[in-house]
Amino acid sequence: MLFLDSLQKKVHMIGILFATQMEAQPFLDRGVPEGVVVEISEEMGLEAARIASEKLVEQGCTTIINAGVCGALNNRLERGAVYRVSMVSIEALKAAVNVGVGIGLKRLVSVEEPVFEPARKKELSKYGELVDMEGYAVARVCEAHEIPCILIKGVTDFGDGNGKEDIQKHITPVSETVADALFQIVDGASSSAADELDGGSGATELEAPSTLWKKLHSFTKVEHTVFSLPLLFAGAWIGAGGMPSVKALLLIALAGVGARTFGMAVNRIFDRDIDAENPRTKNRELASGTLSMAQGVGVAAVGLVLYFLACWFLGPVVFKLSLFPLIPLAVYSLLKRFTPLCHYGIGVCLAVAPIGAFIAVTNSLSFPPALILLAAFAFFWISGFDIIYALMDIEFDRANGVRSVPAALGPRGAQLVAAFTHMISFAALVLLWMTVGGTASFIALLVSAGAFGAGYVQSIPVPVRFFPISAIAGIAGACVVLLAG
Repeated sequence: MLFLDSLQKKVHMIGILFATQMEAQPFLDRGVPEGVVVEISEEMGLEAARIASEKLVEQGCTTIINAGVCGALNNRLERGAVYRVSMVSIEALKAAVNVGVGIGLKRLVSVEEPVFEPARKKELSKYGELVDMEGYAVARVCEAHEIPCILIKGVTDFGDGNGKEDIQKHITPVSETVADALFQIVDGASSSAADELDGGSGATELEAPSTLWKKLHSFTKVEHTVFSLPLLFAGAWIGAGGMPSVKALLLIALAGVGARTFGMAVNRIFDRDIDAENPRTKNRELASGTLSMAQGVGVAAVGLVLYFLACWFLGPVVFKLSLFPLIPLAVYSLLKRFTPLCHYGIGVCLAVAPIGAFIAVTNSLSFPPALILLAAFAFFWISGFDIIYALMDIEFDRANGVRSVPAALGPRGAQLVAAFTHMISFAALVLLWMTVGGTASFIALLVSAGAFGAGYVQSIPVPVRFFPISAIAGIAGACVVLLAG
């Protein structure tokens, strides 16, 4: 019984972080619910919020809620309204953390200094609708410790010249409204946790999912295989002149997952020292030490075994050629040490995918025009989006000698290079559609065009432009082949 009681307390532990006493007081006045720990930052700012969040983690909190007031970057928002946050980014790095999914959720930008100038407000509004001084730090701590994070913000001001006066005038009533929302959230979270405990049939039902499994999933990011699988299937479609056999598709998919796992693991292994220095990537598993080098090498080995196993069953021709796709996968992450054109290394990795699938189906090295156009589309598509993704690391790359197009040319020049690269990609896609034809294929072409365009919408955070927007452009491009006819 003592064991179950202590375990239940651990499961139910919710930490609530406030930036100031004034924001916390309306909640405290009503009495802190059982199983809730309240922490108030010693001062304003991201570093103070980070320290306070770590204290909550040390106390055993399994969910952290950051609640308080904020400014609105969009004048259409309502003063006094309380919003939950879907994504929080930071002004300096433009890096972002996803913290929620749902209709009506807002994007938050965290800053080091309050926003009271129209010009700065306009710039920040490209990245979110709300602004505060602690949310990003809280989200990063939760991400590092793999615990849920909830950001609840009430609007006191609109980031203009009246901001200081508005904050003083509205902080108390808005904090009252935030407290109302907090009690609803805490009640819901506690009920969910209690249901999980009551529904259990034994000790194994009370255990959290494997932390190691979560770390391995984060390390490999298997979901990003969505970048290559549609291209693999499209290459196989071209080779078979239609739907290939189910066996071939399954083996091609297995080879793709294995190769992607190997490539990601090797990339993380080679980049672990750079990742450890970069504020955006320092929490990656090898860089932070949450996974050992032996575990990283083990993941790479598993991917390699899956890949070779699939190639073996796809036939002797595929198996003999199986080493060639591994070369760009193994070395592309090293290119950033030598050339700003490193982004085109990952383009080679993706361009090889449909070619390999074509060979797997045909056992032939005679490539038709449609396959060459598909490979060209893939090469320029992902290379351009990788340039956009590197916009987040301009200052770090310049300070640490990491080569990239953004570091060499700046944001404007890099986006021009990316746009030119994408123009070539889309031109190849148009020629591909002219080769294969079809109404559904044309719709896929239009979807891809829209996603390419969205990649340059400055109000969309860079991480979202890379995933899922770039994935939409690539999947739609592959569908030009898959839906042809």
